Amino acid sequence: MQASVFLAFTTIVRAGNIFGGGQQYGFQGAGFQTGGFRRPLYTAAATPGFSAAGASYPPQPYSFGYDNTDEFGTQLFHKEQGDANNAKTGSYGYRDANGIFRTVNYVADANGFRATVDTNEPGTAAGASADAVFNANPVAAPAGAGGRYAGAGGPWAG
Repeated sequence: MQASVFLAFTTIVRAGNIFGGGQQYGFQGAGFQTGGFRRPLYTAAATPGFSAAGASYPPQPYSFGYDNTDEFGTQLFHKEQGDANNAKTGSYGYRDANGIFRTVNYVADANGFRATVDTNEPGTAAGASADAVFNANPVAAPAGAGGRYAGAGGPWAG
């Protein structure tokens, strides 16, 4: 039993680790590429148009969106477009029955993800953080709200 386990281990080390990597341990073998995953773990048979990782297609233009208002008067929406260069642009957000809203307009392309947030949520402030610009114009908490709109947590607090 111990001999068969030792032989199996020796065979794996000599053939190379199927998960890549291994240079840091001094192992040399077919599956030990520098820096980990550099090649497919498995190769496909010589079948035209087939690859081990699946078919790869160029980016295709698309667009989608929804705009929904529930029974409480809360509107949720999202619109996005993608182009043949794999750039995405879009916006999403909500507006509640009290007029509190947040809209996020974004671009995701070769230059990274950038967003602009427009809101009137109480407790927000204008500024920039993590490649996002916040255009905040907070409204005062409605009279009789009992603190529901004050402080962190926005309309969900209370």
